[in-house]
Amino acid sequence: AGAGARAGAAAARGGCVAARAEGDKAALVKAAKGAPGRSKTGVYFASEQSLAYLDGSLPGDFGFDPLGLSDPEGAGGVVNPEWLSYAEVIHARFAMLGAAGCLAPEALAKAGVIPESTGVLWWQSGVIGPADAGFQYWTDVYTLFFLQVIFMQFAEIRRLQDFRHPGSMGEQYFVGLEAIFKGSGDPAYPGGPFFNLFNLGKDDKSMAELKLKEIKNGRLAMMAMFGYGAQAVLTGVGPLQNLADHMGDATHQNILANLAKVL
Repeated sequence: AGAGARAGAAAARGGCVAARAEGDKAALVKAAKGAPGRSKTGVYFASEQSLAYLDGSLPGDFGFDPLGLSDPEGAGGVVNPEWLSYAEVIHARFAMLGAAGCLAPEALAKAGVIPESTGVLWWQSGVIGPADAGFQYWTDVYTLFFLQVIFMQFAEIRRLQDFRHPGSMGEQYFVGLEAIFKGSGDPAYPGGPFFNLFNLGKDDKSMAELKLKEIKNGRLAMMAMFGYGAQAVLTGVGPLQNLADHMGDATHQNILANLAKVL
């Protein structure tokens, strides 16, 4: 009987500890949701660990970090929380441009705005030999590719230096355009007459809303680009044609049916 009583007491204490832990977690999540940057987003699939370093100050911070990539305790080398946050914004912008750029030739050709011969599918327009559609640019695709590498490397090196030393590109001579590269002190959001041409986000509140919209749309665009690539491999047609095929026969034109063709 005594042993049973002790076991019951231990179980009760364990239950109290578990309840207290659950209460602490609930309080932590409630506090996290109340952070200024999360007034419209809340938190999703957050953990006590992630909420210890994700405080809602970053645009689009939902407290979601199951791999602990943004944990400052694991920072080292070039992969650190500041770099990951910056890289996400940059990749998001490239993805939004890429997603629109992949759709444009196909859409404009189908609409008759541009000649059908110039409506080259995005994955047929580059230097991937088996996929090259043979479109005649002003020079061959390999020359274009290496020119793009040179120009992109120049731009990316300047961007990297601005990340390491914010504002430094405004001090280095650049054909009289140094003033537009002075930046705001935040490399991810340089602002100014060039990078914020229409002077959007005139106060902190509206700027925070625009940053949130940008990162949410950018994350969607990154997923879309992954989807474009998967569809190209599985179906061999463009994204708009994929959409038209799905709308015409959703039962047989979907991700499961396409995967079944290659499995």
